[in-house]
Amino acid sequence: MKVFFDVDGVLIDGWHADSLRRNPWDATIKQDLGVDRQRFQRLFFGVASARSSAPMFECVTGRRDLKNALAEILPQVGYHGDVETFVRYWFEKDSKINQDVLRLVRRLRILGAETYIATGQEHYRAAYLWNDLGFSSAFDGIFYSARIGLPKKDPGFFEAINRSLDIVPEERPLFFDDQSEIVEAAKSKGWDATTFTSAIDIELHPRLHRSLLDGGTERGKQPFLTP
Repeated sequence: MKVFFDVDGVLIDGWHADSLRRNPWDATIKQDLGVDRQRFQRLFFGVASARSSAPMFECVTGRRDLKNALAEILPQVGYHGDVETFVRYWFEKDSKINQDVLRLVRRLRILGAETYIATGQEHYRAAYLWNDLGFSSAFDGIFYSARIGLPKKDPGFFEAINRSLDIVPEERPLFFDDQSEIVEAAKSKGWDATTFTSAIDIELHPRLHRSLLDGGTERGKQPFLTP
């Protein structure tokens, strides 16, 4: 069985589709770096009605380098340091791992599941998550939007993963994401996708619950329910 996890809102307790669940990485950015938070959000991430025209969208779809884009925006929002320092601040602040979810990921691997990340990221943060934050030790692979060249809400994102891993329709890989529109995009490509709110959604999933409940100490010890 293949099981996929989103990053922000699932593996990382930071941005979440539900505004009441968010823990913004830039909450103290004015005090720490002198950055006008609201202006930075507007200029770099864009407004809700026009995200696809924002610099960050170009970065997460692989059309623009993050550091080059930041170099143009940061002087306009009160930042006078170097881009590398800003990026390091951002990535480190936005790295609160949801340990309950990560524990379940590790248990699933022991039980024989293949675990993957499917996320909307640009190249630098994807590498940070995989290498510096250590996700490479818990997952079999990472698929992200800049690498694929499509935003995650595009069904083509999931079709690209299907091709890469030779996923057949009968397989119905599991997927946990906090955004309902992305869940629907995954479902349109044959995935068994669930809108995530907490680790309970993983633990009680009907195709995982019995195996997780029974436990197991050897990889492949417990069978999973078929689709």
